[in-house]
Amino acid sequence: MKVFSGKTALVIGGSGGIGAGLSVLLASSGVNLTVTGRQESKKLDDLLSRHSESAGQPVEKIFYDFTAHSFAEIEKSPVAQAAKSADILCICWGPFLQKKLELMTAADWENVSLYDYALPGFFLSVALAGMIERKFGRILLFGGTGLCKRQEFLTNAAYAGAKAGISLLVKSTAAAYAKFGITCNGILPGFTKTEYNSDIDSIFAKKMPLGKTISVESVADAGFFLLSHEDINGSLLEIDGGWSPMSALNY
Repeated sequence: MKVFSGKTALVIGGSGGIGAGLSVLLASSGVNLTVTGRQESKKLDDLLSRHSESAGQPVEKIFYDFTAHSFAEIEKSPVAQAAKSADILCICWGPFLQKKLELMTAADWENVSLYDYALPGFFLSVALAGMIERKFGRILLFGGTGLCKRQEFLTNAAYAGAKAGISLLVKSTAAAYAKFGITCNGILPGFTKTEYNSDIDSIFAKKMPLGKTISVESVADAGFFLLSHEDINGSLLEIDGGWSPMSALNY
């Protein structure tokens, strides 16, 4: 069903993992799709070929490494230009950091603040102006495990703090911009099985109550559902198999 025919979508971090799963679903919905990845690869080319076959039109790809550029450069980047015209914005990229507070360096604090909070916030701001003008927008952000409410984290409190800020952005955007036909929702995934963590998937699985990690398909399906319904706005959807600190005491 072409629920987004004629709309423009940007998936930041869409070349792999959850972002790739979400991109495949969006491509089938009739959007003009742009996907970003860090660098050109056969994996991304194969993925985009499948997109093109599904959508019946080419998918634009932007290769950009955010960690290699200053925010001033990112502001002028092709990704920022694409965000200005996006009717649908999905930000799936954000480096994970598991590190105890006493071990955090100045660089660690800077990186987790910039890439896991400020960068999604920046692209959100860029996209909102055009969405307001067009009276339509769908935004999907990704928060952190267990952050629908306050939680204590023993080994990744800095990362969790940045992701808690994402939840605040979701709620604030939903409240302030609904009158312009814009929705903003968030997904708070548990440990998800992707190609990026295949070597430690068994460790993550032990932290999950069902003894297995979350599938990319489950998260992507939920993300597409949130994007597809205008009455769902400001939701923070937990997809974590019932995870709690009691099920992962060492987390």
